[in-house]
Amino acid sequence: MISSKEIRQQFIDFFLNRGHIFVPSSPVIPEDDPTLLFANAGMNQFKSIFLGQKEITYKRVVNSQKCIRAGGKHNDLEEVGKDGYHHTFFEMLGNWSFGDYYKKEAISWAWELLTEVWKIPKDKLYATVYKTDTEAFEIWKQETDIDPTHISYFDDKDNFWEMGETGPCGPCSEIHIDRGSSHCTRQNEPGHICKINGGCSRFIELWNLVFIQYNREADKTLSPLKNKFVDTGAGFERLAQVLQDKNSNYETDLFMPLINKIEELSGVAYTQETGMPHRVIADHIRCLCFALADGGFPSNEGRGYVLRRILRRAARYGRLLGFAEPFLHLLVPLVIEQMAHHFSELNGKEDYIKMVIKAEEERFNKTLDTGLEKFREITQKLKGEVISGSDAFILYDTYGFPPDLTAILAEEKGLKIDYEGFEKEMQLQRKRARKASKFTLFVNNEDWIEFSPVTPTEFVGYKENTVQTYIQRYAIQEKGLILMQLAQTPFYAESGGQVSDTGKIYNEEFELEITNVRKQDEYIIHYGKLKRGTVNNAPVTAEIDRERRKSIARNHTATHLLHKALREVLGEHTVQKGSLVHSDYLRFDFAHFRALTLEEIRKVEDIVNQAVLDNRKVKTTVKNIEEAKKEGAIALFGEKYSEKVRVVCVENFSQELCGGTHISSTGEIGLFKIISESSSAAGIRRIEAITGISALKWVQDLQDKLSRISTLLNSPVKNIESKLEATLEQISALERELKSAKAKEEEKFVQELLSKATKQENYLLIKAQTEFDNLEELKTTAEQLKTKMQGTIAVLFNLYQDKLNILCVVSADLIPKYNAGKIVAKLANELKGKGGGRTDIAMAGGKDIANLASVMEKVPEIIASI
Repeated sequence: MISSKEIRQQFIDFFLNRGHIFVPSSPVIPEDDPTLLFANAGMNQFKSIFLGQKEITYKRVVNSQKCIRAGGKHNDLEEVGKDGYHHTFFEMLGNWSFGDYYKKEAISWAWELLTEVWKIPKDKLYATVYKTDTEAFEIWKQETDIDPTHISYFDDKDNFWEMGETGPCGPCSEIHIDRGSSHCTRQNEPGHICKINGGCSRFIELWNLVFIQYNREADKTLSPLKNKFVDTGAGFERLAQVLQDKNSNYETDLFMPLINKIEELSGVAYTQETGMPHRVIADHIRCLCFALADGGFPSNEGRGYVLRRILRRAARYGRLLGFAEPFLHLLVPLVIEQMAHHFSELNGKEDYIKMVIKAEEERFNKTLDTGLEKFREITQKLKGEVISGSDAFILYDTYGFPPDLTAILAEEKGLKIDYEGFEKEMQLQRKRARKASKFTLFVNNEDWIEFSPVTPTEFVGYKENTVQTYIQRYAIQEKGLILMQLAQTPFYAESGGQVSDTGKIYNEEFELEITNVRKQDEYIIHYGKLKRGTVNNAPVTAEIDRERRKSIARNHTATHLLHKALREVLGEHTVQKGSLVHSDYLRFDFAHFRALTLEEIRKVEDIVNQAVLDNRKVKTTVKNIEEAKKEGAIALFGEKYSEKVRVVCVENFSQELCGGTHISSTGEIGLFKIISESSSAAGIRRIEAITGISALKWVQDLQDKLSRISTLLNSPVKNIESKLEATLEQISALERELKSAKAKEEEKFVQELLSKATKQENYLLIKAQTEFDNLEELKTTAEQLKTKMQGTIAVLFNLYQDKLNILCVVSADLIPKYNAGKIVAKLANELKGKGGGRTDIAMAGGKDIANLASVMEKVPEIIASI
């Protein structure tokens, strides 16, 4: 049987031999396309070429594009597992022509590969063309030996491809295969006829040849493009199904190793009829591995929420197979073993992917059981067949159930969800969240006092610390807080993890101390307290705190050095997940699966400090985003960048897209010191570090502490480690001696108590008043008495600093005739207290200390009365 690896390589080699260039797949997490949650088609990475935004640098291309269709316009998530061909993750094999060859070559090559290389029977193949594309129809007839009766015309729905409402588009020609009547999934439907695009699985599409030759205008008319393009897409999983002669994609070697592993782990055999959980899990783990490797991360928003849904859907189906503990991470090595030979981005990321998946599944398992109980509660009270939107939202908001998981549970009970009501609840929650998190930053338009027309603020702070400018508007808020907008400003507004500048705005009439600066759109708002005078319409000087800015810049440049050092020491998966650049310190969050060792921390520090000692120049330039990325500049996933970006380059060390302020050379950092490394969230580590004067003060403080310790130990600093070890050993020895002496004292005391036992009618009685200052010691004495007593009841009245406790112990041979809990409760009642406990040992409290002596005398009488 031909393997999937061979199929992929044969496709690529076929077109390489015909002058194509192999282009690796773009990431499934689009780096610079905010319109897409995930790369969902082979054309995504060439979109800018079709739109005429990017110069054509190669005429012919072949590739296998990684695609995810889950969430957004193309969402196959709910269908995955129900049949044999829907997937969240799949590969699209494609060959491309950018203004080079066209229909003739595309059609004849596709036919040659399918029939000559892969030997698919010609009488099983069918071609469709667009209803007006007689050119393609004739090419099929003249350039191939397909049965002419197997060529047919179809309309816009099936054979006209469009990127969107407007933009490049054109007719397409699809190649279908007849898998035989046994593959029909609608055999039992009266009147059903198997045919191309007939809605059953007998005829399936293998390859779509798209001929992009028009541009769809806003008025819906079609204009011819300057260049014509070929964009083909062959579903890799479907090709594998056909060439391996399987009944579904899941029976190919792309999925069966995973399904076999799931069988092994769960002990549940896979069959076509009962194997939906196996199919869901096998599909979803492939999707998760590639998404995480390409920079995705489970979260509560956007594509991160989709990934979380996928993982939780897989975990939920795992429960149906009997998995009670996290198991998905155990499948990761198999995915990487199968796929990393072609998709090298998986290499080196196995531990990270396993860690993220396991942590997410553990988190979900904690809420799943309580959520299931809540779901049962909701359905038991339900009147009708629809779970309300508010109930579905409670399951989502409180128990972490995405609506599709609730839908699965509902479907199992023959119920439905009010999705409209759920969405209303979501909107209300978003409003509440915005209101709760809203910083009193901006004021109503009528509250502003305008001195001049309001225009976007010009930021000049990259070059200037002080600027002469004028006030456009200001407002006065509660407690004397003043908001002010200037025409130009040197103040950096808080963004990108960097805190804002502070400083002052002043003229002869007033001075405003600026404590915060925020940005909304293109307006920069300064916040401050009036130090003197009254705000007026005269020109002002805006001046930042230079020393504070310098400290912030040192920490920001150090953050870039730290990022590079971490990737060098830990691996390329170590991507930034958040940062805070403050004047006193820096904080950096990054993706990693475990705590750093001391050795790793030292390596990171050494790399950064070597870059500081090298005094490398720090340069900033503004470039086209594509140019910056080609030169190796790091862009952060999730960040939105404009066409022009600011690149911060540390000479021969690192390049990052960054809008923050930086020093001019690394030597200005002085010293870099990591002061903590910890966990920030599942799969996220956090480093806090200091530089410059802060680092110097940290070292000085450490030196002071060492000096004090040296004095206390009466030892020179160079010897304090050995002196401290000796002192600790001496303390341990003394503690052992003390413990031994204490044990002997306790043993002696217990023997004394046993010796004072008096004979009663049916038992021996130990009755004593004690003075333990620690109730744990009293309980220890009780346990020791219990092991040594026979036919005995002990009652101890512990009085310490006017606090009375009563403890009763009954030897094992007297139970159940005598009950320590009942005895101590009765005694406590006599002393205006309460308590109880086990049948063998029990404790209570008493308040009537004055009556203690008489109650102690009555102990035998009280025991007899129970």
